Amino acid sequence: FPSHDRRILGMTKAEIKKKFDEIVAFAEVERFLDTPVKRYSSGMYVRLAFAVAAHLEPEILVVDEVLAVGDAEFQKKCLGKMKDVATGGRTVLFVSHNMGAVTRLCQNGLLLQKGHLIKQGPVEEVISAYAASPMTSELPKNRGPLQNYLQLISSEVTNRKGETVLEKETDLVFRLTYKVKESIRGFVPLVGVEAMGTRIFTLNAGPHDLVAGTTVTFDFMLK
Repeated sequence: FPSHDRRILGMTKAEIKKKFDEIVAFAEVERFLDTPVKRYSSGMYVRLAFAVAAHLEPEILVVDEVLAVGDAEFQKKCLGKMKDVATGGRTVLFVSHNMGAVTRLCQNGLLLQKGHLIKQGPVEEVISAYAASPMTSELPKNRGPLQNYLQLISSEVTNRKGETVLEKETDLVFRLTYKVKESIRGFVPLVGVEAMGTRIFTLNAGPHDLVAGTTVTFDFMLK
């Protein structure tokens, strides 16, 4: 990876030499060392960026949605590394919508909405507050659980043609149909898939202005 990136991060030549093999192995980019970074995929770039940052031994490690890339095994390795940093007496600021990972990694949490602090405290309490209200919507101040606003009517997984018999390497469509019980402005529906508590991916299909008494269908396509 480019030397100017390492200088920006404050690494000396001795630190670079000491950490180089560890960083490359962690990022799993051994086969691509001769490839210019500008040709890396976004996933490879984030892998490398996280590996460099995590091996700098910083007092504060800021991680923003790094688990959105990579396979489940790499995500698990990232969580392990962040836990090592935290148990070593340093601070990890972990930004994520992956509640399973947040629960395993964090003791305290901050809930933000549009730049404003909504909740601060033990992570279990903050996650409960997050789960109790659709944070991406403009709901009334006395907002409650999502079930107060939407009633699930049906859900199905099909291919792009609407067929429920799926073949390998086909596009998937996650289709959810709801009855709107109370109007919502700017609602952004999300579908997330997790494995062993680790978020694999998140899809969104919004935003939408929903009107009470109507029926809506959201399609989430995975290509």
